[in-house]
This record gives sequence, C-alpha cells and structure tokens, in this order.
Amino acid sequence: MEIKEKMKIKGTIHCVLYDENGNVKDVQEDHNTITELMDALVADRIAGGTDALLTHAHAGTGSGQTSADTNLDAYFAEARTAVTSSTQGAGGADNDVVVVFTLGAGVCTGTIEEIGLFSSSNQATGDMKAYSDTISFAKGALDTLVVTWTITFGAS
Repeated sequence: MEIKEKMKIKGTIHCVLYDENGNVKDVQEDHNTITELMDALVADRIAGGTDALLTHAHAGTGSGQTSADTNLDAYFAEARTAVTSSTQGAGGADNDVVVVFTLGAGVCTGTIEEIGLFSSSNQATGDMKAYSDTISFAKGALDTLVVTWTITFGAS
C-alpha cells in the first residue's frame, strides 16, 4: 500500500451581501489563495511557537496577489475588521477552521475586488494569510458583507 501525503491547505470563501433592510443582494463563493505566511504560521504553531493567529480581515479594490504577497494590492483606508469568530470542526470536519467576519455599513464602501485574512489590525503590516480576488461586490454605504472563510487542512 502506497502512503499518500495529504497536508495541503485549501480555503473557500462564502460571501453574502445584504442591503440596509437585511435583504440578500448578492452571494458569491469560490476558492482562494493560501499564502506562504499561512504555511509558516501552521508550521510555527505545530512546533509550539507563538505566531499570531487569524484575527482580522480586510477588503480592497485591487487584484493579482499571489501566495508570496503579504498584503492586499489596494486596500480600503479604514482599519481592518476584527474576526467575529474562528472555530474548528464546523459541520463535523475536525480539519476545518471556519473564520467569520462582517464588513458592516460604512466599512469598505465601493467596489470590492479582493479580500484577505490577517493576523494583525495594522494596515501596514505584511501579514496576509489567505487571499481572494475572485469576488466582486458593489458595496453601498448601508450594505453589509458577511464572509465565512473555511480553511481545510489535509485537503485533496
């Protein structure tokens, strides 16, 4: 029997855009890019290190970042948004981590083309762990974008 390695990391984002009355305006879902910094974070934590966990998210108007990039291409001027929750094993899959955050009314207003997960609230810090530029939302000032980001370890 051949042993196959499974330690791949895969991410999927599920985004729901709501208007000011709570009506769904748009829903988008796709895979994302796991960055080299996420690989380093996982290795550090497994080895008993203290690298900062996923605590913040943000959006921007740019695109084209790769696994080597450490920040969004063109982020909105507001401060990064704190993650609402981060749980392991949602839906019975203990190799999943589900991160949820909300870009509320007045936050990241405009055309959102990219989104990222970070381990710091500081905009200038190069600490992006996951990235997607496969989404596109026209977010009005009163709209709310709720993002559920599932990171799967050992993905095939």
